[in-house]
Amino acid sequence: MTISEIVEKLIAAKEAYYETSSPIMSDSDFDSLEEELRSLDPRNPYFGIVGTGSQDNKIRHTFPMLSMQKAKTVEEIGKWMDKLAVNDQAGFCIQPKIDGLSASCCYENGRLLYVATRGDGATGQDITHIADHVQDIPENIEFTKDRIEVRGELYLPKDTKYDTQGRPLRNNCVGLINRKESREELHFVRFAAFQIICENLVETESEAIELLGSNGFNTVSTETAFSINQIDDYFKNYLAELRNLWKYETDGLVITVNNRKLFADIDSRWVVNHHHHYAIALKPPAEAKETKLKTVEWQISRQGNAIPVAVFDPVFIGGARIERASLSNYETVKKMGISAGNRLLIERANDVIPYVRENLDLDESSEPGSDLIISNCPSCRTKLEEQGVHLHCPNKECPETSIQKILFWVRESGIEQIAEATIRSLYNKKIVQNIKDLYNINQDDLKGVEGFAQKKISSFLTEVSTSKRMSAREFIAKLGIPLVQKKALAKLKIFSMKDFFDFDDPSYIIGQNIISWKKNDTNMSLVKDLSEALDIIDEKAADTKPKVCMTGKGPLPRKELISEIENMGYEFSETITSDTSILLCENSNGTSSKLQKARKNGIELINYSDFFVNNVKSN
Repeated sequence: MTISEIVEKLIAAKEAYYETSSPIMSDSDFDSLEEELRSLDPRNPYFGIVGTGSQDNKIRHTFPMLSMQKAKTVEEIGKWMDKLAVNDQAGFCIQPKIDGLSASCCYENGRLLYVATRGDGATGQDITHIADHVQDIPENIEFTKDRIEVRGELYLPKDTKYDTQGRPLRNNCVGLINRKESREELHFVRFAAFQIICENLVETESEAIELLGSNGFNTVSTETAFSINQIDDYFKNYLAELRNLWKYETDGLVITVNNRKLFADIDSRWVVNHHHHYAIALKPPAEAKETKLKTVEWQISRQGNAIPVAVFDPVFIGGARIERASLSNYETVKKMGISAGNRLLIERANDVIPYVRENLDLDESSEPGSDLIISNCPSCRTKLEEQGVHLHCPNKECPETSIQKILFWVRESGIEQIAEATIRSLYNKKIVQNIKDLYNINQDDLKGVEGFAQKKISSFLTEVSTSKRMSAREFIAKLGIPLVQKKALAKLKIFSMKDFFDFDDPSYIIGQNIISWKKNDTNMSLVKDLSEALDIIDEKAADTKPKVCMTGKGPLPRKELISEIENMGYEFSETITSDTSILLCENSNGTSSKLQKARKNGIELINYSDFFVNNVKSN
C-alpha cells in the first residue's frame, strides 16, 4: 500500500471506532498499520489527528481531549520514564484503561453545564441528554465552585442486564449513546471518572481520584508506583487477575506522573499535538481463549469462494459471547490441520471479529484438515475448484453467489429496511434474481408475499427508489472492487463511467484491481445491466479542487489552517500524492521528507505567509 492508502484506511478505521458501533479493524491491526506508516513517513500529518471530528451538535473543549501515547511492553515504559527524568519520589499513578467512550462533564458554580464526547480532541459531540439517564453523572457538585471538567469513560459493565445480543460491550454502549429515540435504556450505561481538569484543586492524580470518589462519582481502581519494577509487577497482576476481576472491559493501563505540578514542565520539552507526554498507555497482548471445535461450516461468498467458518464451544472474550470464527480460506484449514474435537485458541483484539489463532492439537503426521474439507458447493452442489488459496464454485448461476451479490449491494447502498431474510425470500420466489431486478419490482410483485403488508411494501419500494440516483464514483465504489472507494477514484481521476471504462493505469494497486476486475465478463455485464436501471450522474474532473498539502508549523493551529485552505476553494491533503498541486511550508529550502518528495515530483512550494496573503488579495 502507498502512504496515502494507509492514511485513508487509518482515518476510516478511526471514524468507525469513534462514531459507530461497528469498528472495521482490530486494535492490533490498527496499531500495526500506524507503525507501518510511522516507519514510512514519521512526520505524516495523520499523527496529529485525534479521534474524529464529524459529529453534529458540537462543543469545543476548553482544554483539548488528546489521545494517548502507547507502549506494548514494560521495557518501553522504562524508556519513557528515563526520557521524563522525573524524581522517583514523584511516583506514578496507574489506572485501568476502560474500553468505552471518552467523555467530559463540565461544571460551573457546582452545576453541570454539559457532557461531551472527545470527538477530534478539540471539538466533541454534545451528549448532555445522557445525564438524565446515566446514574454516575451528578447534576451538582459541592467540592468546588470553579469551572472544572471531570473526564472519564462511558461503558457498559460486564454484568449488565442490557441485552447485548452477543455483540461487544463497547459497541452496544456507543449505540445507546447515539440513539435518537427510546433513551430510557441509557440507565444501563455507567460513567467512570478518572481525571479532573482544574488547576490547584489537588496536587496529585491519586488525590483527584479520591476526591471524585468521595463526592459521588464512580471512580476507577488506582495504584501508585515508584519504580519500573512495581509497574512491572502491577502489569503482570493485571494480565493474570485484575482485568478479569474488574467490572469493566479494559484494553490496558494508563500510567501518569502522579505530581500534577510537573505536567506543564514535562509538556514544555516536546510538541504537544496528539498526546500529553506525562502519561502513557501500556497495552496488553490480544486476549485469547481455549475452546473445542465442533465442526466447520462452508459459506459461499459473492465472488463464489467457499469460506470456512469454525463452529466451537462458546467462549467469552471482550464482553462478547463467541462461538464462530472465520478461517478465511481453504488453505488455512489445510495448514491448521483442524479436525472435530481439536482444541483451538481463539483470539479477539477488542472489537474485531474473532479468528482462530492456533490449533493446539495439530498433528503433523496426519493429513491436514481432510475430514472437514468439502468437495461440492453447499448451495448448488457444483464441483468446487482450487483457485489460489480458495475453493471456488465455477457456477455463474449459483444461488448463494447471487444472493450475496444482492446483499452486498443493498448494504453498500444504505437500504436499511431490507433484511437478509427478505432478500432470500424474494430470491426463492424468483422475484429478485439479481441486483437489477431490485429496481424493476412493483407493488403487484410483492402482494401476497409473506411478511409484506402494505406498509412494508411502500417502505421497500421507497428505499429502493431513493437508492437509484448516484454519482459515477458512488456507483463504482459499490461494485465491490478491492480497495476501491470514492476518494481512491478521485485520485485516479475517475469521475465518469467513460473514465472507468477507459482506465488502464497500473501505477497503483487500486488501479491494478480495477483493470483486473474489468477483464471479467460477468462483472462488466453487471455494470451494463445496472447502468440501464440506475440514474448515474457523471462528475467533471474540472469540478475538482486543486490539492494542497502542508509541512512544518504554520501561522495558525492546524485545524484552522485546514479550514482556511478549504474556504479558499482548495482541497486539503494529508499526504503528497501524484495530483498534489501545492506544498505549504515554513522554508522552501528545508529538508523534510515532504519537501524532498515535492521537489522530486515538481510540486509548487509556497511559504505559508505568501500563500495566505496572495489568496486573500485575489479574493
